[in-house]
Amino acid sequence: MSSILIIGAPIPNPAAVGSRGNTGTKGATGTAGQSAYNDRNCTYYCSSPPSNGSMGSPGTTGGTGAGGVKGNPMPMDDVHLGVVSGEVTVQAGGGTGQPGGKGGQGGNGGPGGDPGAKDPNNVCTAAQAGPQGPGGKGGNGGTGGDGGNGDTLMVYYTALNPGSSVNGIEFNGRPGDPGNGGDPGTSTSGNLGPGNPGGPGRPGAASNIIIRQV
Repeated sequence: MSSILIIGAPIPNPAAVGSRGNTGTKGATGTAGQSAYNDRNCTYYCSSPPSNGSMGSPGTTGGTGAGGVKGNPMPMDDVHLGVVSGEVTVQAGGGTGQPGGKGGQGGNGGPGGDPGAKDPNNVCTAAQAGPQGPGGKGGNGGTGGDGGNGDTLMVYYTALNPGSSVNGIEFNGRPGDPGNGGDPGTSTSGNLGPGNPGGPGRPGAASNIIIRQV
């Protein structure tokens, strides 16, 4: 059994990755502590402790991956087989669409705010810095490219030996794979999750194989 494949040239690389998200903004600084003087025992005491810094803001969402381009069309050519012995299969159709680009990574979480300052007399318990903001959500993947278009392929043979045949298999160019969702940004406080996969492309136009004896 022999097989001949006529198909559009492959597109080796996926579409471009989405842009990286921005780092979140720093959280607000905590309020300063306050102390007061106790006349009864001649000591200072903490009247208002300093507050902790606020959490940073989340990183921004990564950019959407680029959409894949349409697959290459089926080459236009004729096939001349001559005298056929055995089974010959001829397949023809457009090339596969370009895979969509991966979504961009989300931005890192913004740093936590600074702790509020201690009171001037240093009697209050120190405050803590705020937590880092969550990592930004990953960008969505790009749409897979449409499949390449088919064309008409003429297949000629001069004779068939006993028990021989020529068979045509027509196919539509396959859509490119959707791009994967982007990774979330990093943070010690978790993240907002990955992006969603891209959408599917569409199949290419059908091919047409005509087999004739000459």
